[in-house]
Amino acid sequence: MPSAMVTFNGRITLPTDIRKQLGLKTGDNIDFVEIEKGQFAIRPRTSTVPAVDAGVPAQPYASAANEVSETVQ
Repeated sequence: MPSAMVTFNGRITLPTDIRKQLGLKTGDNIDFVEIEKGQFAIRPRTSTVPAVDAGVPAQPYASAANEVSETVQ
């Protein structure tokens, strides 16, 4: 079973094989999920940032081009 040591400032280094299995790279974030009292699992953090265009209806380019053409004429 892989293990890690907690440093004086609370940091741990995840073993290489664990990082590979989780697909973690430098700078990635992880979440600690309590699976039962006093026991935690770790998992890669998934983005919680909504898509920039979420809720904006798609506009076909042809429609926008036609509107510009009509405005210019």
